[in-house]
Amino acid sequence: MKHLVLSLALLLSLTVSIFAQIDSVAIAQKNQELADAKVALAKAQSAVDAISGQLKALQPEMKWKSGRVVSLNFNQGSFNNWSLGGVNAISLTTLANGFANYKFANWTWDNNLDLAYGVLKNKGDYLRKNEDKIDFQSKLGRKASDKLSWAALTRFESQFDQGFDFNDENDNRPVISRFMSPAYLKLSLGIDLKPTDKLSIYISPAAGKWTFVTDDSIAAQNIYIPSTHDNPNRRDEFGALTSFIYQDKAILKNVGLRTSLELFNNYTDVVKENQGNIDVDWQVRFDFKLGKYIGANVFTHLKYDHDTKIEYDPVNKPGVKGPRTQFKELFGLGFQYKF
Repeated sequence: MKHLVLSLALLLSLTVSIFAQIDSVAIAQKNQELADAKVALAKAQSAVDAISGQLKALQPEMKWKSGRVVSLNFNQGSFNNWSLGGVNAISLTTLANGFANYKFANWTWDNNLDLAYGVLKNKGDYLRKNEDKIDFQSKLGRKASDKLSWAALTRFESQFDQGFDFNDENDNRPVISRFMSPAYLKLSLGIDLKPTDKLSIYISPAAGKWTFVTDDSIAAQNIYIPSTHDNPNRRDEFGALTSFIYQDKAILKNVGLRTSLELFNNYTDVVKENQGNIDVDWQVRFDFKLGKYIGANVFTHLKYDHDTKIEYDPVNKPGVKGPRTQFKELFGLGFQYKF
């Protein structure tokens, strides 16, 4: 009986050992199958990613980016028995900016439009404009490398309304500007370098500039086109153009900055002494977000054009005109809407 029990125990032990070995082999096989399946899945996913990338390259994304902002600034001042003096005044200025940029494969097309118009009324004085601008720029580019493109640039500048010479104290002041008098058109071919997404440097050795003064009475004053030029209504210039544009919508919290500097040299001027002159156009604008619909902005504009003649000293030297550095500064606070 004792031998029988020992035999049964030995047999049971051998059976358990055999089944345990069988389970271990099966588990090892399944683990290997799982590992092989993961390798195959990774290879398949890699193939899928590669094919997706190839399809994306064959079908480049067409993309438009656009935006608009409109600002309405209002200023008013009233004085009554104010010992320090002052003049009652009211002003209203509207600013608008819109851009539409297109990208397809290696091509880019950037468009920007700046519009502004403002009026000012001092007590006892005539209504006059304090801001008036039409500025449209379009640039078509063909990518040559990651940061360099071949580009063609177009820019048009003018104003909406007539402007008067307020140095003349007569009631019948002469009109010195209106729509298309003057107007400036620039066309150029060059290269566009973008070291960062915020900075663009455009260089053109072949740039044309056309100055238009369609109003004969304004043209006769020779403010924008020299009197030595044959055609007082249009002047053609050819030279080199360089522009720098920097834009950061959040240079600080709730503060945006856009600045542009444009330099033009007419190296084909018939007057050799003028071939070294450089036209300068530098604009700076800060936008401050004060609330959802409330904002403020500061705008400065510096210009120099050797062909634009301005009266030096209306009091001591009336009628004596020459090139001057022009500067304008505007501050506005009011309603602002982006869409």
